[in-house]
Amino acid sequence: MSSIRVEDGYFTLFNIFHTDGPEAQQLLFDQWRSLPPAHTQPGLVSGNFHRGFDGASVVNYAQWESRAAYDAFMSEQATRGRLGSALAVSRLDSIACEVVHTWDPAPRISLDQPWYTVVVVVKSAPEDQAEVLKEMTFDPPELADTPGYVSHAVHRGLSGEHVVKYAQWRDEESFRAFVSRPQEPSPLDELSVEVELYFGEIEYIRERS
Repeated sequence: MSSIRVEDGYFTLFNIFHTDGPEAQQLLFDQWRSLPPAHTQPGLVSGNFHRGFDGASVVNYAQWESRAAYDAFMSEQATRGRLGSALAVSRLDSIACEVVHTWDPAPRISLDQPWYTVVVVVKSAPEDQAEVLKEMTFDPPELADTPGYVSHAVHRGLSGEHVVKYAQWRDEESFRAFVSRPQEPSPLDELSVEVELYFGEIEYIRERS
């Protein structure tokens, strides 16, 4: 089980793999399941692999002790070879982040409780990132009483261009009911932002403990 907490200070990545369909999705999972145990990789905390319900995406929520540990991993010849194999069947968007805000209780990622997971990626101009963060870290009071809501965490992209929310819901129906309710205009409507949503479920966790 993985936890998402501000105080851990992990170097975090949203590795979003785009595929042509379920067959390529499965090839990626087969490759990841064949990796050496996580404890053999210095600095790796966990990799949390979510299968997209669209059949065309996989999101790996990866936690590292530091950027230096991740850079050392990426410099390894074996890593480059495995990444090349993955990119033969997919396209990768990688967003380096830090956790800046979580709901209380903070999210836990567990195979025993595969929540309906929503990853919201907001891309903005660097000068607008602070405003996007302000909006996305605001938790409306009614959220605590929203049927089916579980938890969420907000991440600041280290490049200055992204804010990413990792949210957990009991099921799709609860999420759809929440987003379909009447809403006040958002400050983000006044900004030039790009928003992408990914819906999936945790399927494989590679962790050192």
